Amino acid sequence: MSDKAVLVGRFQPFHQGHREVVEEYIDEHELAIAIGSANEEGSEENPLSFEERKEIIRACYPEIEVVGLEDFDEDEEGNFRWLKELKENTSAEKVISQNNLVKRLVREDGELELVEQDMHEPSIYSGTEVRRRIKSGEEWRYLVPGCAEDRIAEKIEKIKESGIQYEFEPGWEPKNSYHDTYEK
Repeated sequence: MSDKAVLVGRFQPFHQGHREVVEEYIDEHELAIAIGSANEEGSEENPLSFEERKEIIRACYPEIEVVGLEDFDEDEEGNFRWLKELKENTSAEKVISQNNLVKRLVREDGELELVEQDMHEPSIYSGTEVRRRIKSGEEWRYLVPGCAEDRIAEKIEKIKESGIQYEFEPGWEPKNSYHDTYEK
């Protein structure tokens, strides 16, 4: 392994798409995972705490360094603080992400190399879809790695009770995702 790379995401929860990215880069780099929104929990988008998400990821990858990144205001100062925290907490040379804000910050900074990973079937593998299925009582286990199933199952009630309570329509489309990384 020649360099250190960090995969950035919210991992709400860790799913098969995330695992595909980890598997793609784990042999090529000293890989770390940076969990965003580490200071948030209990909302629709962020029902799980940093420690819970870390525990789920560690069930699959106990050897990978996992760090938390707090969210800051999306202004120049907040973005600067977020990127500074990412650099200090990971010492990474490369940032693996498809998030538009992360990509912009890394490009503007110029010190880190940006790696835009392939999205592995984003219409299927999405934290939004996993949470939707859990909340609506649909099957969700096939969307997450087997190594993470039991840890996520322990948190089902927390996911069901988090955020806005409303009725879900069957199916999901990428355009309805919380993320802005999908083309519409």
